[in-house]
Amino acid sequence: MGEILMKHGERREIAKMLNISEVTVRNALKGRTQSELSERIRKIALQRGGIEVNGTNL
Repeated sequence: MGEILMKHGERREIAKMLNISEVTVRNALKGRTQSELSERIRKIALQRGGIEVNGTNL
């Protein structure tokens, strides 16, 4: 699972949408967590224009 990169401010918007902390969003987008909430965050991020990158290709 790769990291999802977002435009500036999008993490904050996702956090507000889901009423969660920005740290939770950041951990989900970096692939550090594997919960249902993490999957939901990742799906929303991709729908909002996020780009998934493989950690080895950075």
